Amino acid sequence: MNLVNAGKFPSSFGLVKAPGNIVVESFLDWRKEVLRQYGFELRQEVRHDDLGGALQALLPRTAPVTTKYLFWPLNEHWTMYFDNGVNGTDAGPPKVLSSKLGVDAMRVVMADDILDASNGQTMQYRASILEYYRQGVEKRHIFAANDGGKWKFGQAGEPFPFEDMAAYKLKSIKQRFTNTMLRGYLNQLGADIVNGSLAVAEPGHGYLLTKHGKMPATYQEFKN
Repeated sequence: MNLVNAGKFPSSFGLVKAPGNIVVESFLDWRKEVLRQYGFELRQEVRHDDLGGALQALLPRTAPVTTKYLFWPLNEHWTMYFDNGVNGTDAGPPKVLSSKLGVDAMRVVMADDILDASNGQTMQYRASILEYYRQGVEKRHIFAANDGGKWKFGQAGEPFPFEDMAAYKLKSIKQRFTNTMLRGYLNQLGADIVNGSLAVAEPGHGYLLTKHGKMPATYQEFKN
């Protein structure tokens, strides 16, 4: 499955360096206790699908609480994480899971400019973001993002050997770290989202968790 061709929905996602079933077990152990306090429960479903179909099962997007979580094996090393929050996948879970499992994890944003065809207004600004965690500690952070019309760039932590350090000094801020560069970095880290083979014991098997319980009065659903 080519994530790049999966549509605008997965513009942000997490990656955890552990098998899918292990990641799901850790997530459930963490979230069940928290959710129980508020009268929620999580129900698990094994998805026999391709990634595009599994992502559609996350709809509708919701706010202010997320209600669905998808874990999908990218390859034998990395498991992808998505949720249905209206503002994109929550940045927190990959970091928490990295700490709980004692493994590496990433938060990735690869957003393109999206305009509302009816009025020409910008619905989503372009952004390229990579956050890399090791045992819950952030080791590397790189971003170039259009912050509502003004481009910003930043980096922190120890660079990986394969990074294009010269690009970070370009005059054009938006060219310092692009989605093409980010995909290349992921490839170097063993998480090739363009040609991910889903080479796991049971290819095409992912895990969808759904939250059940009384939603807050401010709860809203969005079609896409």
